[in-house]
Amino acid sequence: MEVQKIGDNIHVIVIIATAGVLTLTLGIVFFFIRYRRKLMRQHREMMQRELEYQQKLLVASIQSQEIERKRISQDLHDHVGGALSGLRYVISGLTAAGNETITIAGIAQKARTGIDAIIDDVRNISHSLSPAGLELWGFHEALYEYCDKTSASSGVQIVVTDRTNGLLQQLGFDDALSLFRVIQELITNTLKHANASRISIVSDMLNGQIALDYSDDGVGMLLSEGQHAGIGLYNIESRLSILNASYKARSAPGKGYSFVITIPASRLTKNKKHGEN
Repeated sequence: MEVQKIGDNIHVIVIIATAGVLTLTLGIVFFFIRYRRKLMRQHREMMQRELEYQQKLLVASIQSQEIERKRISQDLHDHVGGALSGLRYVISGLTAAGNETITIAGIAQKARTGIDAIIDDVRNISHSLSPAGLELWGFHEALYEYCDKTSASSGVQIVVTDRTNGLLQQLGFDDALSLFRVIQELITNTLKHANASRISIVSDMLNGQIALDYSDDGVGMLLSEGQHAGIGLYNIESRLSILNASYKARSAPGKGYSFVITIPASRLTKNKKHGEN
């Protein structure tokens, strides 16, 4: 009787243990399935956010191109078209009847002046499309030239400082053009909105990477965390993605604006000539 009771107890213990192990196993399987579903949902959400972000970058790039086309069209109409109309008016003086005060020499001089103005306008428009100095002399020289001209025309002091011993000269042409366009965008934004008197552009080495610090002394703005507003910023992010570069913006009302770009040293190509793919 005692032996049978012990056997029954062992049988009950085995059943309880088996049920416990089975329950634990089912719990682990359930937890694993639930965890996997959570990971898959998070992955899908992350992929969806990334897709939406890439779509925004693409839309911003397309819109930026359209804005650039409209600007060039406006420049051609206002400057080149206006100069040609003026030149046509000057030349029409050659056929003016009964006007003895008009001389061929005077008309020729006015025509030459008009032609010179058209040449300058076409050159400026051409340089805005593709900076000639960038391919000929590299990033820094093209940046110095652009900043000098912009400073002279706008009255805003633009100071460029290179502490990398010319490392950015080693950027391939596509990378150099992308970085050049980013700085153009930043300068344009400062001139339009910041009411600044000084812009500083400093390139330096930071933790084995190149840091390019753009800052102005303008009115500044309130930046919210994770802010991604406006075609200008999306266009900048699109161009920086070509460089595999990151950035950090800092600003506050009355404190100016700072935009620090970090470029991997791997983007430097000592043996690649500007303009090569």
